[in-house]
Amino acid sequence: MTLILGLIVAALVLVFFEIILPGGVLGVLAGICVIAATWLGFNEYGVLGGMGIFIGTCFAIIVMAYVEFKFLAKTKFGKAFRLDATVTGHSNESSAEDSIVGKEGTALTRLNPSGKVAIDGQSYDAYSQDGYVDSGELIGVVAKDNFKLIIKKL
Repeated sequence: MTLILGLIVAALVLVFFEIILPGGVLGVLAGICVIAATWLGFNEYGVLGGMGIFIGTCFAIIVMAYVEFKFLAKTKFGKAFRLDATVTGHSNESSAEDSIVGKEGTALTRLNPSGKVAIDGQSYDAYSQDGYVDSGELIGVVAKDNFKLIIKKL
């Protein structure tokens, strides 16, 4: 009986931590504990004892999960594990018009191979086909990628 109770307590503790730190491993271990406790219950107390242990343990896990989600989430401890803020963001806009291809400019930063370039007074992110480009060197726009210009040394 002590081993059965120990497995049930271990299953409850594992489910408690699985809810706080989800990942699946603790839940699988809790399931193994429940199955082992049920098997031992069948061996020691017969069908009625095994079914009672299984149904009782499942009921205890459901009640504990409900309490944990409903009440623990409102405590200071529970709030430390939850993300209540919303995530705001936006997608990047295209870096330049298609007409920028073929224009010339200067490297604002060293490109090895990525960096910043200036073309017609505007700053753009760029990628160098030639690899390393020093700051201040003349460059030409070869193509336009989604968010970067592809440049080469002149």
